[in-house]
Parts: sequence; structure tokens; C-alpha cells
Amino acid sequence: MTVLSIGTFDGIHLGHRKLLARVHDIAKAEGLKSVIITYREHPAITLKKDSAPKMLCPSALKKQQLISLSIDEVAMLDFTPEMALITAEQFLGEYLIPTWHPSVIVMGYDSHFGKNREGNRQFLQNHATEYGYRVEYVEPELDAGAPISSSRIRKLLETADLQEANRLLGRPYCLLGSVTHGTARGKDLGFPTANLTLASPHQLIPAQGIYFSRVRLEGQTFFGLTNIGISPTLKSTGIIEVETFLIGFDSDIYGSTMQVELLKYLREEKMFADSDELICAMKQDLAQAQSLIKEMECKSATS
Repeated sequence: MTVLSIGTFDGIHLGHRKLLARVHDIAKAEGLKSVIITYREHPAITLKKDSAPKMLCPSALKKQQLISLSIDEVAMLDFTPEMALITAEQFLGEYLIPTWHPSVIVMGYDSHFGKNREGNRQFLQNHATEYGYRVEYVEPELDAGAPISSSRIRKLLETADLQEANRLLGRPYCLLGSVTHGTARGKDLGFPTANLTLASPHQLIPAQGIYFSRVRLEGQTFFGLTNIGISPTLKSTGIIEVETFLIGFDSDIYGSTMQVELLKYLREEKMFADSDELICAMKQDLAQAQSLIKEMECKSATS
């Protein structure tokens, strides 16, 4: 028997965390297995295609976050055009019930499943006696009088309000991918960078600029400076790239999986007159990053 919830859970923000905590608490209190059913990609990518929102959380990161919040099992479904046609009644009777045997199904204010979003709280309540489960409802987590939402966080990231986005996420926004070869121009300037190719082409890339970051790589953690942009002083491709200078680290890491947590937005990306002016700015960025590292170390020592 399980306690389960189903949803996109894009971002695993504070609103999601409230619902997930309820799933965990019920499971623990009643000796049940906690299960989250979600999707590898945002359903809107299938339903809306070109107008679909960018994802805050690629599937690997989403699963990692859910497990870290004490969820026992995470089922990742592929939302296909065929799945979009499955009715809520089919999904409930032919998948949820025989696969997971739920004793409790937890629903949030915007939870739904099935064709035309028919599988809402009332739908589940109507079938509760038939299938022998109960429905638990979790009120939305409000901020400034409105429910915390993934769409709100997307807008904050797109406008460089990283501090507010991270507050609503309850964690630093994270880009996940692998280290690939770049132009090596940073190395020529004394600032070698790791070029990140995202694990999902659908993940949202925040506003262009220079960020203070924390990098998780091969089981180790480093601080860094992450440039999101087109590097106009050095390049002319116009392609937005994610490049990170790892402070105090210089090894061959091509092909490695890397998580880049964006901690603070430092400044806009600029076009400099020449490479010397760029190097001067990068040194100033590094000095600011080192100051932030010291602040974090002091807070950690006193907490």
C-alpha cells in the first residue's frame, strides 16, 4: 500500500515541498510507502510544442531532489501524444490502482491528470469508495498573497532576479549537464572555463550575465564564476553558452557531469574594448567571488 501524488513538480519549489512533506508525513505515520509519479519532460512540450515553457528541473535533477526530500520511490513517465489521450478514469483504473495500490492520494490546488485535465480532486473523491483510497488536499503555499508557481519563478530567472527565484525555490537554481569542449579562449586569458552542455535542451537558461556559483563535480564541490551569454568581446557567434571558471581548480574534466548552482547575480555581460579590459573585469569578479566565499565560510563557522 502507498501514499502517492502525481504532478509535473517542475522546480520542486516551496509549494511543491509543502505537498511532498505531507506525502512523507502520512506515509511515515501510517506505515506506507511514499510515491511520486511525475514526468521526464514537461507535458506542455508534447501538448504545446513551440509555446511550451522552459523547464526548471531536468528529470535527473528532479529525481535527485525528490529522493533528497525522503520520497521512497519516484516513477518517471514519458508524456507522449498517446498518453495525452488517456482519460482520467483509464489512468486511475488501469495504472494508478493496479500498479501502486494507493491507500492515500494527495492532491494540491492545481493537481490534475488525464485527458482535458479531468483527473482533479473532485474526480478522485468521486471514485474513492470504489477503489478504497482516501483523498488528502494540501492548500497552496502563498507568497505575497499568491500561490508560489513555476511560471513565477521562470519570470524571475529571466529578469535576473536570482535572489527572489532562489527564495521561492528553497534552494539555488541549478543547471545540469556535461562538460564539453569550448574555444579555450578563457584559458588564453588565464581564466580556463568549463563549457556546460545542458542535459535537457528544454531547461531554462537564466538571464545573461556573470553569476557567483557553486559547482558539484565528480563528488567534489567548488565555487566558481559562471558566465551565461555570448561572450561578445571574444566571440561573434551570438550563441548563448554557459561557461564556468572553477576557483582553485584546473584539471581535465571533459565529459564529466556537472551541476552549476547559481548563488548570486553579479553583473550584466558587457562588450569590452579589448581583452585587457576584459581581464581586468574578470579579476574584479574573482575578487567579489572570493569575498562572498569568505562571508559564507564565516556564517558556516558561527552557525
